[in-house]
Amino acid sequence: MARFLETLGRLCVRRRRAVFELWVAVMLGAGVLGLMHGGMFVQQSTLPGTETQRALDTLGQDFPAMTGPTATVVFHETRQAGPADWRVALTIGQSIENISKLDRVAFVENPYAQGMGGLKDDAAVVVRLNFTGTMSDVGHDDLDALNRAVEPARMAGLEVRFGGIVAMILNQPKGGPQEGVGILLAMLVLLLAFGSFLAAGIPILVSLCGMVVAYSLIHFLASMFQIAPTAPMVAAMLGIGAGIDYALFIVTRYRQQLAEGDDVETAVGRAMAHSGHAVVFAGGTVVFAICGLFLSGIAFIGRIGIAAALAVAIMVAAALTLLPAVLGALGPRIDRYRLPRVRPDRASARWTAWGRHVDRHAWPYAIVATLVLLTLSVPTLSLRFGVMADSMSSPKMEARQAYDIVAEEFGAGHYSPFIVVAKVPGQEKRAKPKRVVPTVKGREGLSGLTGPVAAGPSPSPEPARPKGAPDMSKKPDKRAVLLGQELQRKLSEVPGVVFAGEPIVTGTTAIVQVIPRDAPHAASTTDLVHRLRNVEIRDVRAAHPGTRIYLGGENPAIIDIAATVGDRMPTVVVAVVGVAVLLLVVAFRSVIVPLKAALMNLLSIGASFGVVTAVFQWGWGAKLLGVDQAIPIMSFIPLFMFALIFGLSMDYEVFLLSRIKEEYDRTGDPHESVVTGIGATARLITSAALIMIFVFASFVPQPDPMVKMMALGLAVAVAMDATIVRLMLVPALMSLLGHANWWWPGRSRPTAPPPPEPVPEQLELELTT
Repeated sequence: MARFLETLGRLCVRRRRAVFELWVAVMLGAGVLGLMHGGMFVQQSTLPGTETQRALDTLGQDFPAMTGPTATVVFHETRQAGPADWRVALTIGQSIENISKLDRVAFVENPYAQGMGGLKDDAAVVVRLNFTGTMSDVGHDDLDALNRAVEPARMAGLEVRFGGIVAMILNQPKGGPQEGVGILLAMLVLLLAFGSFLAAGIPILVSLCGMVVAYSLIHFLASMFQIAPTAPMVAAMLGIGAGIDYALFIVTRYRQQLAEGDDVETAVGRAMAHSGHAVVFAGGTVVFAICGLFLSGIAFIGRIGIAAALAVAIMVAAALTLLPAVLGALGPRIDRYRLPRVRPDRASARWTAWGRHVDRHAWPYAIVATLVLLTLSVPTLSLRFGVMADSMSSPKMEARQAYDIVAEEFGAGHYSPFIVVAKVPGQEKRAKPKRVVPTVKGREGLSGLTGPVAAGPSPSPEPARPKGAPDMSKKPDKRAVLLGQELQRKLSEVPGVVFAGEPIVTGTTAIVQVIPRDAPHAASTTDLVHRLRNVEIRDVRAAHPGTRIYLGGENPAIIDIAATVGDRMPTVVVAVVGVAVLLLVVAFRSVIVPLKAALMNLLSIGASFGVVTAVFQWGWGAKLLGVDQAIPIMSFIPLFMFALIFGLSMDYEVFLLSRIKEEYDRTGDPHESVVTGIGATARLITSAALIMIFVFASFVPQPDPMVKMMALGLAVAVAMDATIVRLMLVPALMSLLGHANWWWPGRSRPTAPPPPEPVPEQLELELTT
């Protein structure tokens, strides 16, 4: 691998013009694909194997209009107007009628029509609607159409807010100035690390070129697959941070080779052979760890992982091809435009002294570092998986404002009701239309046969069925009617249920709407879903053999995701840890080092989980991050964090161990090799960690709680890993283990090289003295 990378680096230096042209073509091609053919980032529309999906499938047989993506429209009073005014109420009715006429709307509630659902009082009117198709079919045109449809209510002075799927459209991932601040802070770290403006700009340039390609391809893939809105944010966080780090390691080694007297091509080749080798293994570990998310069994989680893995893979490719070409173009001029009074080379001596200090006091540092990480991990024991809901969003987001209005006027549970779908066995019967028998009245009755007859009055047409209403020609099955009534009675008696609506029956299917008492993200709401499924619905199903009864809705769907994640979490953990350990075994030919690295990574992950739990779930300092309440940890966030953090932690482990192993093979001294490794890589690892921390922290101001949790967790994990783990715990444990670190079956210990023989002049001088 090292020889191949050295050859690749030399080739990119010699053919740098062709490399530049190729990268420009790739960036332009990917950009055109992303801009011209890019799709919308949407949530997953199916949840195979879950009760929610079975409820949707059953509902679609007799109530197909109610299975599409949902949105909530809230009409709220202002100082100028309110729904209590009949003239304003007319404009609301007109707006609802306009919504129902939209081609992409399958069904909309109407509280002004009997039996059409919805909520209304003197201060607010709330209607829910279903779009046709799936979430992939929803676009900005639908939002524009909704805005035009509710214009009569806005013109009357009402406040109109959208929630549900429309909130997803409104909050498509967008970059902001905060990401720019993160890159500027990363530039500052690079400037202090290199002491040169030109050298500091190279990693930024290379990572941004790679990110252009990665983001464009992810945007294009969104037109082919359902990719969640969180995916580009995760890819940007990980891609930019990893790209800058990988370039930092190679540029640092290149400058060292130049300082030792190598020419440009040789310096690039040797930098690629050593640091490039570490970049390949580190990037490969990250990619494999993230791809382990596919084992979660939830498609949208796996696709977010693929998006992040694609970004990291492109960053590795940029570091191995574009970066050598840039270095070849700059040559020895890379150290021009130096920062005055900055001497990065002096840091190596200080870090070497630190490594020797830890080596001499290995036991105290090992114990204290372990206790600190375990203490930070304590809140993880109370970690509670929650759901994605508008009630958890930032108060600045329109969906949260819609929820707040509904919660204040009607109650928190009215915002996201449950739907119980019941289907009895048997064939559906259709109501027979009344047969009209023609009558003959004397000779006039035969006039149609003998000559033209004057047109008489036409029979009155049947009343039009509301758009999206069930097919009334399906005769309600008596068993379904009785089953729906029984469900309504039993569910309405359950503590935590505010209201169970009258059953709606079509054919052999009955549906009952259930209104919970508490907010969608509340633990009591999750407990209520589990109780209804495992007690009341189970009992009714047992009393009616052959019936199918399912509880669905937006909230139960996310609860099903949380349950699936919890069931698959051990599989993902074992797979990710196993692959990472295997890669480290291949890279270092050691048994102890990979196992120790996995254990250290698990400690840093536990500490980051604990900090995220304390901040968001316990509410410690949550308001400083723009979160106005304590909220549970979204179910798949720990899964993402585990895969991402484990992969990133291996980055620093590989770079540190590569240098220690190189020194150990040369000298055979397990203690001095650790000291030398710390002195050679600590400044590099600290700089790389600061870059990652600044990039991740720049995403914390994003309004999406998912992005906040992930950004904070990743920043804390990198901080813990690069300081407590890599600079204290790892060197302390390696000093304690000594030669056992590098034990491998059938391999002997390396021996120190003999001291160099003195030259003849030295011998003559020694003899004369």
